[in-house]
Amino acid sequence: MTRCNPYGYATDAGPRHLMGGFYSSAYAGKQTTERSGIRGPAVCINPADRRARLICANGHAGPIMDLCARHAQEIMDRMAQCCPRCVWPAVARGVNETMDYLMAEMAVARDRGDVHRYGLLLAQLDDERHTMDELVARGIIAKVPLTLVEIS
Repeated sequence: MTRCNPYGYATDAGPRHLMGGFYSSAYAGKQTTERSGIRGPAVCINPADRRARLICANGHAGPIMDLCARHAQEIMDRMAQCCPRCVWPAVARGVNETMDYLMAEMAVARDRGDVHRYGLLLAQLDDERHTMDELVARGIIAKVPLTLVEIS
């Protein structure tokens, strides 16, 4: 009998691809495993009654998961609102990395009291924000819902 394993903790110590790989498993939170590292709230002890994967209208598919009915419903209620690969395409990830870098540099400039450099960095950050807005307006970044599809 296969056990329900909605988030990967039963077999591989947690999700490796949070938000489609945008975040590492370090972002999964501290409540996912007990101090023993073996199981916690995210590990289900129920038997799986289906195998399924999340798929979006653009054909992006997540990993196949062994699920119980409760976790299948939880995933559709909480995790299926947005396809990570549609909302974070490669170009958006690049813009976001640049924005993160600029904000880190702005913090350094602020701490040093370098008002001129801070202003230059802020202007660059505003340009990147506009780029992100353009990606949304052009449909390159799109919020596409997911469907949980049973796999035989």
